[in-house]
Amino acid sequence: MKTKYIVILSGLIVAMSSCDKWLSPTDATALSEEQTYSSVSTINSVAANLYSRLRYEQSFSYDNETYDLCSWDEAINNSAYWANIGNKSAGYRQYYDYGLIRDINKHIVCLETSTGENVSEEHKRYFLAEARYMRAYTYFVLVSRMGGVPLITEVQEYTNAPLTLAKPRNTEEEIYDFILKETDEIAEDLSLAAAGTVSRATKGAALALKCRAALYAGTLAYNYDKSVSKGLVLKGMETGIPKESANGYLEKCVDAYIALAEMGTYSLHPDYGEVFQAVSNPEVIFEVAYDGTNLTNYFTYWTVPHSMRPETKSGACVNPIANLLDCYEIVDTHTAEAFNPYNGAIRQETLTGVTGSTASYKVFDKPEDFFAGRDPRLAATVMYPGSSFRGQELDFRAGLAIPKGSGYDFKMAPTIEDVDNATALNTYEGQLITGAEGPMITSNYVSHSGLLIRKYVDVTSGSEKSGLSSVPYIVFRYGEVLLNAAEAAFYLNENGETMYSGLNMRELSLDLVNRIRVRAVGESFKISDSELSLDRIKNERRVELAFEDHRYNDLKRWRTADEVWEYNTANESALTYGLWPYKIYAPGEENDGKWIYRRVLLEHRGNKDIANDPINFDNTMYYATYPKDDGNPYIVLNPNH
Repeated sequence: MKTKYIVILSGLIVAMSSCDKWLSPTDATALSEEQTYSSVSTINSVAANLYSRLRYEQSFSYDNETYDLCSWDEAINNSAYWANIGNKSAGYRQYYDYGLIRDINKHIVCLETSTGENVSEEHKRYFLAEARYMRAYTYFVLVSRMGGVPLITEVQEYTNAPLTLAKPRNTEEEIYDFILKETDEIAEDLSLAAAGTVSRATKGAALALKCRAALYAGTLAYNYDKSVSKGLVLKGMETGIPKESANGYLEKCVDAYIALAEMGTYSLHPDYGEVFQAVSNPEVIFEVAYDGTNLTNYFTYWTVPHSMRPETKSGACVNPIANLLDCYEIVDTHTAEAFNPYNGAIRQETLTGVTGSTASYKVFDKPEDFFAGRDPRLAATVMYPGSSFRGQELDFRAGLAIPKGSGYDFKMAPTIEDVDNATALNTYEGQLITGAEGPMITSNYVSHSGLLIRKYVDVTSGSEKSGLSSVPYIVFRYGEVLLNAAEAAFYLNENGETMYSGLNMRELSLDLVNRIRVRAVGESFKISDSELSLDRIKNERRVELAFEDHRYNDLKRWRTADEVWEYNTANESALTYGLWPYKIYAPGEENDGKWIYRRVLLEHRGNKDIANDPINFDNTMYYATYPKDDGNPYIVLNPNH
């Protein structure tokens, strides 16, 4: 059973200006430093506040996280605010929360100097390690977005002359070194957490943070030459990690995996889809917990199928795209092939103004047949035509395909309101034209791509009502750890370090990838040594970790984001595609009632005034805009800014 620490206090602090007064001086419930640190319960309240301020870009507490999930090449958004997922700039994910760093530092000092007699030494050790975990995690968020930042571990007091507190940026390498040193030093004290704890710092969480941070640092060093060629290394090394540091970091990533494995606490849950529901399972290492009441989760409210939406302006907002689906392998051949609904070469069809086509389409008996034989993680991640949810079959149907000559005429309902209200505009010769889930592009809150997200959407009836879902947001899980170590081991072998810690690195990489694949399908899905490659590992991450906020960071650390998302209408990987199903209406003919698909270009991804707008990522975006303070002598702007 999971242990969840959910602490809600009236008047809970928002910021700590000193450790003398945790609440405003005029508040009757204000606590002195001595009172605040006199008991486990009051220290827990401080920790709860700090946890609530940690940054998770795609957690479920706020509406706007569903927009961020759709910013790149996993999904598009179709809410009334869909333009929020338009192309980003260098300011995307800028983060510089030194207020939080200061408050954690202050908390550490108070724990060291003001803890009451009723707080046991074991509790004190845990609380200190917990605070250092939160600080290390915050520095990881900072460095992964900003590069090197000032490393501040002391409490800086407020002053009327803030520039006197200014510090130069540390190197990117120094920040990663700090994170890894902290996680090493605190791991054992965090083992004091109660068994089953997943929403508070534990030894496992510290090791998982170490595993991810070491992989990030190691791949930045491994890809140092790419960084140089793209102008991403600053003279003072505020950004960029030297190539010679790669193996040391990659070894630490493998070390973290070994330590986690030796704990015997974590393992792959046998049911991949269940990992992302509100069920206890051994794969979760750290999560953000929700109870649907005090801690609300809005994700299901925004993503439940249109036919189950709780309100008019809700549901169906996150629409996976064919770009992602193409990465799910055909089980029998171990190959990832683009979904091709045509007899012959794949095409990209437009949507606007199209009423028919002479393309030669493959014909399917049932809509789900198009997806047959693919990696089952697809069905656990995405709702596609022919899928069911909560025991109800979902009616994905763009319209009717009526044979005409060598092609088809298409009939589609004008708006989703015509579908919802069963108007005459959604019938043709007594036949329903468009299904309850669309797809269509003339309305919001219905699929635009022909697909819906399943991962993290609560299967509990009623959870779609505003904020009521209790599905947690997973920050670290064992599946990621295995893939992190697999990638690190692969690089070590490529760098000439074939053996480490008594293990053959290529064999380890292959074994870890295969553990993930066997969980998904079974023994037949194992790959051989000859099939193992860096591209295979990258694709495995894309499939296994879809919609878990890894894709954007992975492409950045691989230094390929500007290539994959080059702003060019000829760059297919920067364009977004949907799969639209049509039911054939041909009374008396063999294909009547069967299905075809169109692979469609999603023309207005984030700007209704720009058709076919590609995703854009350029070399100014590998590091977010560094903040400027007038008069600060230490400001060093990020590369290409």
